[in-house]
Amino acid sequence: MLQVSSTETPHLTAGSLNLRTITEQDADAFFEIFSDAQTLEYWSDGPISNRDEAHELVRQEIKFARSENCINWGIALPDTDYLIGKFTLFDFHKQNRRAEVGYMLNRAYWGKGYMSTVMTRVLAFAFDDLSLHRLEADTDPDNAGSLALLEKFGFQREGYFRERWYVREQWLDSVMLGLLKTEYEAVRG
Repeated sequence: MLQVSSTETPHLTAGSLNLRTITEQDADAFFEIFSDAQTLEYWSDGPISNRDEAHELVRQEIKFARSENCINWGIALPDTDYLIGKFTLFDFHKQNRRAEVGYMLNRAYWGKGYMSTVMTRVLAFAFDDLSLHRLEADTDPDNAGSLALLEKFGFQREGYFRERWYVREQWLDSVMLGLLKTEYEAVRG
């Protein structure tokens, strides 16, 4: 099993997209993504309002990526290297060979198949290269787009948690989904 490194995010290619380390130079892209209320409708925090907050978010992402319990990719366009989203494998449990997935995509790039392309590559990396046995996703039950994406790749709904998260002064429910390596292999064919 490949160890999760605290020093280096593995560079991956997903179709024409690059999955790479998030850097300080990505602050403008983060501002574009994280200042849009519609993009953040199901995110745990509300929109940011200025570039200083974007720089702070990038610093937090870099710190998060340096933890030994996370692989945090920026999703970048091939020609410009401009960041259009992020994808994270996190909360690794080494003994149980399990981790969680999380992702965000700039709304301007929704509906183009980018997240499906990224999901295809990250799942292969998680199950083949890291030898994980199980992946989990925690999703808002109203987030139809995210649920459809996860279920397309074989994730199964396993639990409904009432009022699990307190977000923006309201209690929100959560759906937990899981994907076993054997299920992934059956979907992959």
